[in-house]
Amino acid sequence: MNLTPTPKVSVIVIGYKMPGQLENTLRSLYADYQRGVSEEDYEVIVMENSSVANLRESFVQNLPSNFRYLLREESAATPVYAVNEAFALCRAPLICLMIDGARMVSPGIIQNALMAYAITPGAIVAVPGYHLGNDEQHMVDGVEDQLAFEQQLLASVNWEADGYELFRISTFSGANRRGYLQPIMECNCIFASADNFAAIGFANTDFQLPGGGSINLHMYRSLGMLPGTRLFVTPGEGSFHQYHGGVTTSSYEEREAEIEKHRIQLHSYWPEGFHSLRREPTLIGEISPQSVSFLQDSLEFAQKRTKRLTNQGRPFWPDDTV
Repeated sequence: MNLTPTPKVSVIVIGYKMPGQLENTLRSLYADYQRGVSEEDYEVIVMENSSVANLRESFVQNLPSNFRYLLREESAATPVYAVNEAFALCRAPLICLMIDGARMVSPGIIQNALMAYAITPGAIVAVPGYHLGNDEQHMVDGVEDQLAFEQQLLASVNWEADGYELFRISTFSGANRRGYLQPIMECNCIFASADNFAAIGFANTDFQLPGGGSINLHMYRSLGMLPGTRLFVTPGEGSFHQYHGGVTTSSYEEREAEIEKHRIQLHSYWPEGFHSLRREPTLIGEISPQSVSFLQDSLEFAQKRTKRLTNQGRPFWPDDTV
């Protein structure tokens, strides 16, 4: 079937055994929620690995016309095959990867990515990560208590009418716990050109650990280290993680052992050892009133880092020279 017109952005969302959270995420990608864009500007490719808890059929049937949904069978515990299948379906020159379907987003991510891409086709756009609640989710015990608390939080703000309200009930995620004006370890909502995703080989299928291990960290840094790219960060936008019992955001006694497996594999791909992407960010987009406090926190953390590195005679952004 000939689908026209060609979208400007393809958004990939991967889901598994998180129907309620995935619904919220997809709702935050509707055109009546996203600002400054129309349905014709972007497509959303939803890849759900089948489980005992899939999206409701009624919800899938009512997805907007710019959404494509595929329910797939997967025997492996990693999302990399679903990711690569989705890449093959993308029609736009600019792609957004959301490898965790439990990440709601703020209303300006697509229009900001398009602005960055208009500046340079080498744009890598990182949307900072947040966790719903006052603590990172692996710090909170009790699945039922956490889910109930999160539902109360979401009910306390009218996020569907104004997605920036999510900032009021969130905290920085561990990947950027000191804000976004210094190196970020990973990005769960990242935009790059289709050519640049191809240049890193898409999702490396060696990442077979549950949940893909650290595939997301590996892809983010790989994109950021490509020659001819420029890192953009959206200080007024966010990717908000919902609790769903994920591999690294759950609280269980084997968590540290599992993360150690992630570390070992990740470091094996980087001769000098893996570390956060240390490139100077170009800030793009508006600062919503709800996100101002996070900008202030980021500035305070950045001032401390600047002072420390200046005293040590170390470069601020060493990856910029590689």
